[in-house]
Amino acid sequence: MPSRRGFLRLTAGAAALALLGCGSGASAASKPMTPALSAAAQTVPATPVPTPRPVPKAGRFEWTMQSGTPWETPLVVTHSGVRGPSVLVLGGVHGNEPGGWLAAEQVADWQPAIGSLLVVPRANILSTRALERTLPHLGDLNRLYGSTTDMPMAKMASEIIGLSTQFHVDFLLDMHESWGFYAERAQNGTAFLGQTISSGQGPAVGIEQVVRDRANQTVGGGRDRLLSRDEVLMLRATQSPNSYQNFNTWRGGTSSLSAGQYVAGLTPILVEMGQMDQPVSRRVELHLTVARALLDSQSML
Repeated sequence: MPSRRGFLRLTAGAAALALLGCGSGASAASKPMTPALSAAAQTVPATPVPTPRPVPKAGRFEWTMQSGTPWETPLVVTHSGVRGPSVLVLGGVHGNEPGGWLAAEQVADWQPAIGSLLVVPRANILSTRALERTLPHLGDLNRLYGSTTDMPMAKMASEIIGLSTQFHVDFLLDMHESWGFYAERAQNGTAFLGQTISSGQGPAVGIEQVVRDRANQTVGGGRDRLLSRDEVLMLRATQSPNSYQNFNTWRGGTSSLSAGQYVAGLTPILVEMGQMDQPVSRRVELHLTVARALLDSQSML
């Protein structure tokens, strides 16, 4: 057993250590104290990181739109297998505008380097067979976006919106033809919109100008030179203010230019080629030039 003297020495050592501890505490207390944070303040919410969408596997396949109906028509989908934009090309919205749907049939064979390319060569296939703008019982596809009617082309417009959502389409290129050339117009009107390009509501502001400028490097000058539809409409409004009181309807309304209102992230583009004194082969070539300009601008070709 330890002696009484040893016990006292142990007690004295413990007391000395206690005094040293008190001295350290006093020294720390003399320093400025940082206010304690509440539990809520100590918890910093993590910024959610969006999960990247999976990249579709490379390949090509064909779907049937409006399957089982007399107006069913093919959709050709080509995935590159590399992350990138998704572009939807429409032809044959109006059956008497063959330059658009003949060009779209060729675009359907293109292979994108990145992203995905979707093509509906003949959106109104019965009208393309009849070479008519549309047929009475079908309705006008380019006037039925957002419509809730039972007309066949209203259902087609709804399916176009649906597939654009499903495939996260970034750009919708709608190929049309007008009769006269805007640069040679004898009067204003929808019959004189040849060689114009326009974009609707969407995040890619000014994309029609990018496509126009790229295409014009190939098209050159003269009557074939493409003009931005916004420029055209602003000129019209200046020349005849009462003719276009609602400027915004031209950038949306119920045409394909309104598609960006229904599909997040989508910017629609509508192009018109002139038919008057211009062979269909040249119109096809011009449509292909515009399609190539759009895809090139996104590094897809």
